[in-house]
Amino acid sequence: MFRSPTPKASKMAKANLAGALPPSIIGDKKLLILVSILVVTFMVDSQIGYIADFIPERLVTNEGIALFIGIAVVFAIGGILILQYAKTKTKESHARALHLHATHIGVTIAQYVLIAIIAFVIAQILLTTQYNTVTLAIALSISYGLWIIILALLSRALFSWFRSSRRNVMVLILALSMVAYVANGITGLANHLAILQQQLEVVTSEAVAFFPEFDPESLQSQINTVYQVAANIAYVLTWIGAVMLLRPYIHRIGKIKFYAIMGSTMVYYLINFPLFVLGYFTPTEETDQDVMNNILIFGIAPVFSGIIFGAAFLSVARTLQKGSALREYMIIAAYGLLLFYVAGSAAVSQAAYPPFGLASVAFTGLSCYLIYTGLYSSAISVSQDVGLRQSIRKSAIKEVKFLESIGTAQMEQELQKRVLTIAKKNSDIVTEETGVQPSLSEDDMKQYLEEVLKEIKVMKA
Repeated sequence: MFRSPTPKASKMAKANLAGALPPSIIGDKKLLILVSILVVTFMVDSQIGYIADFIPERLVTNEGIALFIGIAVVFAIGGILILQYAKTKTKESHARALHLHATHIGVTIAQYVLIAIIAFVIAQILLTTQYNTVTLAIALSISYGLWIIILALLSRALFSWFRSSRRNVMVLILALSMVAYVANGITGLANHLAILQQQLEVVTSEAVAFFPEFDPESLQSQINTVYQVAANIAYVLTWIGAVMLLRPYIHRIGKIKFYAIMGSTMVYYLINFPLFVLGYFTPTEETDQDVMNNILIFGIAPVFSGIIFGAAFLSVARTLQKGSALREYMIIAAYGLLLFYVAGSAAVSQAAYPPFGLASVAFTGLSCYLIYTGLYSSAISVSQDVGLRQSIRKSAIKEVKFLESIGTAQMEQELQKRVLTIAKKNSDIVTEETGVQPSLSEDDMKQYLEEVLKEIKVMKA
């Protein structure tokens, strides 16, 4: 269940129905630049990791090691700045569901531990030209552990709100998608740790990245299948939830454009698993170059999906009033989903030298925290708007019957006053219960009420 907001938080929520938030220390433009740098960095990191067994001689050079160190630096600095931004927005939004502040502290500690692990790996490589794979296992466990715990908290929060509120279908679908992501994270962790067990305990500069093959009937192959299926189910559910979440705002960016973007993203993402089963990513001596090209082309499908998925949320966020609560929630959710798909597409269990993919994998937990902060708050905020619209419509019809005997002009003025009073009261109640502020301003309510009145006039004519 949700924590009740403090009296001060309740007063602030009532004082600003539109959910305006104070400006952050990191503006929208700086945040966009930071996220763009992280996306490009993790794209390079993950793709090099996947083709590391094709180009081992290039990775062990001074340039290859310098590139790995540069990626690690971007990971460390970018993670710290993202944490500061998330902390600011969490504090300003007053969303304290499921001990969000404690979650932030846990994520911060984990992120600094991951930075220390990567720094230790770099030190080993520079000083001894080798590293221990146990460091990769620890990093995987921490990052995927955050993934599993945070998205489990998010699914719990969404289910709790679904049961105790209006049983909104959108929230249910998003909750189910989080359950699928949790299953994806659990099987993914088991899959990667099993692969790491097949690697050398100490990886030297002479070693080559290794992707072991398992018998189709083995437990490892079955876990990998569940891992892939869970990822696809999670993606489809998130896609459906995103469409429902953004439906009230689709007209602002155009239906054709919106569905074209979302549809192409789904096809590009889901085609990966069938191609993997058909052997398009399995190297042979005669087709090494073709396989590497296939890996590079289709390996960026999750990255492309994340970019388009996040762009859909950002497109809607930019149509909303600057400083509004929903705009900020949408931005956080957008960047969280974007970074989750980019970082989550990487693998480090192949144990390349140096271990490309490590920085991306280590960022997965933090991206899940951004999803937790933004998506949960966005879902509740938009659902509140749906409830407010329903309340306005029901109140308008009821009041029209009550005020039919009054002159038309006077009736509309009286109707507007009475309905908006009821809507504001309902908005304040839900805000106090959830700690999340609605996005509908008083002007939005008036505009929607005018649309309802026009519909009523047409029905009576």
